[in-house]
Amino acid sequence: MSAHRIEDEAACARLCVDFAHHLDARRYEQVLALFTEDATLDRMGAVSQGRAEIARFLASRPTQITTRHVCTNISVSVEDATEGEATGACYVLFFQGSGGSADAAAQLSGPPSVVEYHDTFSRTAEGWKIQTRRIRMAIRG
Repeated sequence: MSAHRIEDEAACARLCVDFAHHLDARRYEQVLALFTEDATLDRMGAVSQGRAEIARFLASRPTQITTRHVCTNISVSVEDATEGEATGACYVLFFQGSGGSADAAAQLSGPPSVVEYHDTFSRTAEGWKIQTRRIRMAIRG
């Protein structure tokens, strides 16, 4: 495996982790920057097409809810390095709580769930970006 391929796969895997960190911290501009302009985000059938629609979804997230997304088993495969295309998948352990603050932990709202992210990535002038993210429930809490 070439060094370039390893770097490309690591950059795409980093997008998965960055998505979780920025989403949980409500850094929505940074979340949006992870996607291509015409990206598709499919949240178990609720589809947002393009950054503007993804931004509307992000703005609608309840502010009283605290979330943590723990990404694991990240697998990325560069399909065509010359075309700048890759696919990936990961498992995400999802926690949700309420009543938290900067100084106090949120109260867990129920058992965690496991979702799967199925992604396609595109190399852009700014580096690798998420082209499509399909989220599906694997184990409901």
